[in-house]
Amino acid sequence: MAASEPKLDLTLYLVTDSGMLSGSKTLVQTVDEAIQGGVTIVQLREKTAETGDFITLARKVLKVTRKAGVPLLINDRIDVALAVGADGVHIGQDDMSLADVRRILGPNKIIGVTVQSLEEAEAAVRGGANYLGIGTCYATLTKQVKVEPQGPSGIRDIWEHVLKLPNPTHPIRAVTIGGINAYNAVHVLDSTRTLSGNIPLDGLAVVSAIMATEEPRLAAQKMRAQIRFALENSWLARPHSNLASTEDLQVVRRAVVDVFMQIKSGSHTPLVQHITNLVVINDCANACLAMGGSPIMVTEPEEQHDPAPVISSLVINIGTLDKQQVVGMRAAMREARLHNTPIVLDPVAVGASKYRAQVIAELLRDFGAHVIKGNASEIAALAGSEEVKSRGVDSLGSGFSDPVAVVTEYSRRQRCVVVMTGAVDYLSDGRSTFAIRNGHPLQAAITGSGCMVGTALATYIHSIAHVDPLIGAIAGMAAINLAAEHAASRNDVKGPGTFRATFIDEMYNLSSQQLQDEMVIERLL
Repeated sequence: MAASEPKLDLTLYLVTDSGMLSGSKTLVQTVDEAIQGGVTIVQLREKTAETGDFITLARKVLKVTRKAGVPLLINDRIDVALAVGADGVHIGQDDMSLADVRRILGPNKIIGVTVQSLEEAEAAVRGGANYLGIGTCYATLTKQVKVEPQGPSGIRDIWEHVLKLPNPTHPIRAVTIGGINAYNAVHVLDSTRTLSGNIPLDGLAVVSAIMATEEPRLAAQKMRAQIRFALENSWLARPHSNLASTEDLQVVRRAVVDVFMQIKSGSHTPLVQHITNLVVINDCANACLAMGGSPIMVTEPEEQHDPAPVISSLVINIGTLDKQQVVGMRAAMREARLHNTPIVLDPVAVGASKYRAQVIAELLRDFGAHVIKGNASEIAALAGSEEVKSRGVDSLGSGFSDPVAVVTEYSRRQRCVVVMTGAVDYLSDGRSTFAIRNGHPLQAAITGSGCMVGTALATYIHSIAHVDPLIGAIAGMAAINLAAEHAASRNDVKGPGTFRATFIDEMYNLSSQQLQDEMVIERLL
């Protein structure tokens, strides 16, 4: 990048659309306020404007951006960029070639290129583009696209590919665009981090999230805060500080006990929202209370906004699935993402029907999760493996031949903690993988024991979810399994019926000393 080239900060990239403006603000006012709120680069996109009108508008916007020290790029129109002295242009695949644009504008102007495939991205990097606009991520009404939205994982594939190219002519920079807003910004940035090297995109490009609002400054501030959280505060942004990654298992054990004690002591009572299996909703609520949490069963879509700021964690369980419930789940997950509330996703019987598989695929694409918990057949269905079959909610057969590899790889792909339950429970954050060997066969003899595991994970993960969610997941899994062992050992337990009630009693009675002394944890990776 030439020394005289304008500063290129892609953190919050605003693409304008005058057709979205509210009646009370001009485009220039909107851009000005958005920059005050944290926009770092502006692309002026006016698809239908006459050349003279476009130039007049561009000069007005350029005064605002120059005053703030923010680069202004012109979409497609090299002639307009030259006429006003803009800082650069952004071009698509159907516009003038990158080589011709560079020849006309010279070496010191910014040129960004929209790319939608590995081949397009590679050509843009080799052609010397200053940055890539990878998209589209999600469906959007602001622009007609020829390629289906790729979701965060598709964007990540392109980003990872270009970073591996040898000898690029410029430092490789990139944003993604398409349906990005404050509700999904953290998920998109976390999910598009490369699997190799954990490298994030440089920022996010937005249109309607700012242009269509009455308060562009506030909207930009919210977006900037979410981007900052993902790039600085998310556990994925601090990969080397996680306690779970230490080779010293005693350090892990102490960290697990510390998380347990925070909840057990009553110093913090997490408010755990459940949208869960109707068959066991009462058991989940009682389990949450017994473990030191406070359950709240808010399910209606219209009700999600008000309690969202005080929710500590969210359980999404598709055990009894209907379309209205899915709408509520989406509304709850949307609010949880805005408030960076940890989400535990339980894809019950996801392999049993195409509808369940579709619902889970869409929830993971649009919102992701901090923890995904499932049995072997559910994890197999999610990971695309045919090694483990299911019958309803149950796994069949002896399980995976290499469960460690399956759980670790799926965790890496989803950029979250994955918990696979069974006779041995496997937990991974994609870097570290553990086995927990506590528990009792009677857990499999009652309805809802797996659902209560989701409750346990959500109860204990809250206080550490954005630092080291694997530690919180281990605490939840170990605690509920030890409660099962203690319940099964009592003389008054005669079978599943008496076990159910006693199980909740022992969740309540479990002490930190018992957890410290009795949990059986093995580091596998």
